Amino acid sequence: MVDIIREVEDKDKNDFVSVHIFITQFFQKFDLRTTMLYICERHFQKISNKSLFTGLRSITHFGRPEFNTFLDSLQDEHPGVSKIGVFSCGPPRMTHGVEEACTDLNKKRTQSDPAFVHHYENF
Repeated sequence: MVDIIREVEDKDKNDFVSVHIFITQFFQKFDLRTTMLYICERHFQKISNKSLFTGLRSITHFGRPEFNTFLDSLQDEHPGVSKIGVFSCGPPRMTHGVEEACTDLNKKRTQSDPAFVHHYENF
């Protein structure tokens, strides 16, 4: 997956694509290990413009996201687009949660809001 994202980043000359990677094995958002990893990741990303863990320009997050809140924030990050592609890879329960968030936000969208289009793969 990292190789595919790297290829997309290399071809994205206009900074049109934004990739957010969530390392979800961390259950407690503020335990010591997660906090130290987060600090190291943010520092490395700031000085090198890439992730310490993936080597990508993509933003790496720790913990499980609140999908509705996160996806809603993407509307502000990408004003003026008609669609936002959401790609998820994980167990069925996780991808189902992403699908539900996309569906909820699509039901609430106005004419000027982008539609969320979810693509996923389960393992």
